[in-house]
Amino acid sequence: MTVRLSFDSQLNTVKQRILEMGRQVEGVLLTVIDSWNSTNTAMMEKVITEDYKINQLELHMHDQVTLIISKQQPVATDLRKLIVALKISSDLERVADLAVDMAKQAKRMNSNAHLTYQDHIVTMFGMAQVMVNQALEAYEKTDLLMAQKIATMDDKVDHLYGEFIRELFSNKDLNMEVDQVTQLAFIGRYIERIADYATNIAEWVVYEVNGKHFDLN
Repeated sequence: MTVRLSFDSQLNTVKQRILEMGRQVEGVLLTVIDSWNSTNTAMMEKVITEDYKINQLELHMHDQVTLIISKQQPVATDLRKLIVALKISSDLERVADLAVDMAKQAKRMNSNAHLTYQDHIVTMFGMAQVMVNQALEAYEKTDLLMAQKIATMDDKVDHLYGEFIRELFSNKDLNMEVDQVTQLAFIGRYIERIADYATNIAEWVVYEVNGKHFDLN
């Protein structure tokens, strides 16, 4: 019984560290959109230079889970919980990387490009933020229904992204340089990919519960 309690404690610690990593990634996303709205390059630079912190969290999680697996040799549900923790930490690290990519592109944008498509970017990004938040909440609560609903939101982000790209490349009246248009297209793509990773996290929640892989995209 003591051994089991100790193992359960380790599993709970892993989950709490994943959730803490998620909160830090959500903080990065908030900083990115705030910097976009204010065209604050210092905030953008902060996101870029501090990305290593999220990378370190992902590496530490990998080491911790690997050690637990080697010592405890878990099976069935316990093993799935640890695999899911590894997968979610990797997805969160990728979300942070995409936020960094967005910050790098935003630093190169001029104010005209920022303002012209600000509403489009903010709307898409806001939805992606909600998806990340709800995916983490679904993981915390092991809520399958919440996880499955994220797929509907992903469809909406995909639709918004498609509309954004069509408008971006069809609007001939804007006095905007080609590189500015290209950077905006990249930013839209980064946001769409953040939504995809949020959906991935939701899929891992489903897998943790029933051991089956479901494609929610």
